[in-house]
Amino acid sequence: VAKQKNDILKKIINTIKNNTSNKFIFSKHYNYKKMSNGFLYKDSFGKIELPMPNLAGDFQISNVTTAIAAVRNLNKFNISENHIKKAIINIKSEGRLQIITKGKLRKYVSKKNQILIDGAHNPLAATQVRKYLKTLEKGKKIVMVLGMMFNKEHKKFIKIFKNNINSVVVLDIPNQVNAIKKEKLIKIVKTVSLKTKK
Repeated sequence: VAKQKNDILKKIINTIKNNTSNKFIFSKHYNYKKMSNGFLYKDSFGKIELPMPNLAGDFQISNVTTAIAAVRNLNKFNISENHIKKAIINIKSEGRLQIITKGKLRKYVSKKNQILIDGAHNPLAATQVRKYLKTLEKGKKIVMVLGMMFNKEHKKFIKIFKNNINSVVVLDIPNQVNAIKKEKLIKIVKTVSLKTKK
């Protein structure tokens, strides 16, 4: 179980209490501490000093440490510290704060601007994306291109970005019957007082 807010963690523990599988929970069975040049991972097997993962956003350290905790407790795999270090610097996460450097979309954006994609779909993930946006160069205009599923917390999600983005381009998700229509989504964006386009 990855790092969680206390109320969420209690719900998870309650849900899995009758499950007979081994359980490994952040802060109880494994932990990490961010350092200037990487992070220190610690579990019952010992400590490992590791480089920062090849992923944008501090939340990715939490994701990586959860994967490390899992693999170090799977006896059938002989994973060494060197395997872990090598994986961390070569890891790729498609669609999570991914910077698009080539392809058709680049034709529509000047070289001095970035295209960043993320599949965030809930308020917690939105908070992590916002933290990353705050690390970008000051004074740059940020335009969000947004499509969402119908069953998400639309207003809560969008509100998180209110002071970090300049405008929102709303679109339909093609071939997805469970997506919210852009006409409805644009109304929600406007309630948050953000500029919108469709």
